[in-house]
Amino acid sequence: MIRARSVFAGLALAALAFSTSADAAPGYQQDRKELEQVLQDMIAWLPGAWDSYPQIYYEKTVAMPTGGTHEHWHRTFARINAPQIGDVVFYGQINADGRDGPVVAGSQVLYKVYIDEKLGAVNVLGQGPLNPEEFENLHERPELWGKVQMREPGALNCDWVWRRDGKQVFGVLQGNTPDKQKYGPGTCSFISKRTDAEFKADAEWVLTPDVLWLYDNNWSGGQLFLGREDQTHLKLYRSTPYDCRVKDAEGTRTVKGYDRGYKMKLTAKGGQKLEAMLLRAEYPASVGLDDKMKLMISDAAGKMIAASTADPLAKSIVLKAEGVEAACSKSDTFAPLHKQH
Repeated sequence: MIRARSVFAGLALAALAFSTSADAAPGYQQDRKELEQVLQDMIAWLPGAWDSYPQIYYEKTVAMPTGGTHEHWHRTFARINAPQIGDVVFYGQINADGRDGPVVAGSQVLYKVYIDEKLGAVNVLGQGPLNPEEFENLHERPELWGKVQMREPGALNCDWVWRRDGKQVFGVLQGNTPDKQKYGPGTCSFISKRTDAEFKADAEWVLTPDVLWLYDNNWSGGQLFLGREDQTHLKLYRSTPYDCRVKDAEGTRTVKGYDRGYKMKLTAKGGQKLEAMLLRAEYPASVGLDDKMKLMISDAAGKMIAASTADPLAKSIVLKAEGVEAACSKSDTFAPLHKQH
């Protein structure tokens, strides 16, 4: 497991808790029927594999943010059957630099979700599992769902409240008592028992069926230790699995990939090392951006040699160049996430 430069957008959620306070910001409330639909949308939309590479590709090829490129996270969410925690429970983790990368330390989170009518919101309690190393890739290990526990569910300071805004749902932090809300909507602050310094979290997630925007900054004693100085969102895109048949100087093989920046190593007939990438992203167009699927081959320096283009979620896409061939077809399953040591 590794620790990323900005560890992860869910780490502040280790401080999340339920509250019976009605001091809920932002300033409107939704009735039980509306909140039931918010909960159902979260159940339908959140589970799956999400990847930030399309955002990074845009930043590297079109417009770089002032704070530099965002982290490359492959983030997995799954609903698990864990009644010892709650009726609706999600598990999530982050793999750094793509699905094949190591799990980011501290990124494993259990999310207990319920409707809080006093807050007029769907409330979420999020915390890492006790003994997290025993529950890596928990979503693929149902035999452990009945055993997992939150690390310290009694030591919590913040609510994470979710509501609807049109066709999307969004969640913001707020302290679970008025004194922890002094920095306003979307924030939670308190004196850390571990450091005796003020801890402050400022967070917002926005969820749609295909895109998840994450903003999460944490400060200790006024110093930013997680998040970005430019206060920009990480943008995660829902991934779709593809099986790719690769043919090069080393033979023919089939690998399980996905459409949000999956990379495949290739060797040309002359021994030249190449890389193929399958990427569905928003590419620059004559007006605005167009969502497209591309299969691209690049040399060792990252210079593109050839590319083919297809519609988003195309059933298949093929590219032949430099004596190598890659053909990817939509699949029903992802490759399993193997335990990293």
